[in-house]
Amino acid sequence: MVSITVSKNEDGVCKEVVLSGHAGYAEQGEDIVCAAISVLFINTINAIETFTEDGFVIEDNPKKDTQLLRMTSSISDESKLLLNAMLLGFEGIRDEYGKKYIKIVYKKEKREV
Repeated sequence: MVSITVSKNEDGVCKEVVLSGHAGYAEQGEDIVCAAISVLFINTINAIETFTEDGFVIEDNPKKDTQLLRMTSSISDESKLLLNAMLLGFEGIRDEYGKKYIKIVYKKEKREV
């Protein structure tokens, strides 16, 4: 199962996305669920980098089988739209293929004082 953890701030803006695991829908290299999730994630990163000036970090940890996208600056309206479109895509994949293959958890971050 692919686990997707989405952290949003108190205003509901996506600040971080962590992917972990494999869907297990098919053999590795032929798993269309994993492929779809990867395409959405990578395309969103590329789009934020290309179309915005927003700061972010990405981390890939093969040993833990995780990928992370964390926004490090204020988030423009363009990035908000791109991130929300990615999340909509993840939800669509989950709805189409089932919770057996993809789990999405939303967390709300507390406002820093």
